[in-house]
Amino acid sequence: MSLDDKTLQQLKRILVATDFSEEADKAVDFAAALVSRDNESTLYIVHAVKPSFVPLSDDFGAAEYVIDDNEQLLKEHEARVKNLAAALKQKGLKKVHTVVSLGDPENVIINAAEEFKVGLIVMGTRKHGFKKGIFLGSVSERVSANSPVSVLVVR
Repeated sequence: MSLDDKTLQQLKRILVATDFSEEADKAVDFAAALVSRDNESTLYIVHAVKPSFVPLSDDFGAAEYVIDDNEQLLKEHEARVKNLAAALKQKGLKKVHTVVSLGDPENVIINAAEEFKVGLIVMGTRKHGFKKGIFLGSVSERVSANSPVSVLVVR
């Protein structure tokens, strides 16, 4: 069985999602290993920052504080993702790009996958208790269900 040329080209663009957890670190390592096999491959490291609450009104300037908090969160998380990318480049990866966006992780990941036309999303998974899993599901499950491309879940 062989893959068509379009699929092979798409597999040269791999997205890995990180939330800086131990599970996500495993996914980053796995994705980096895949990308390192081909100098033409590109790794996109994607991280979603959940926004601070959105005030129902702007009484007392609450919206200004929320915007400042979100901007500060984005800066902090961007620095962490850029450090991760720099470490991967030091290990020999040539093409590493970072994406840090404010929003729901599922949407951020899927939007980035579509924007960069990746062929594969690599993610870690967390073990949730039975009740929590039923009510919340997991980001990896929601991305797998709604992604336009294949999703590899690393355990």
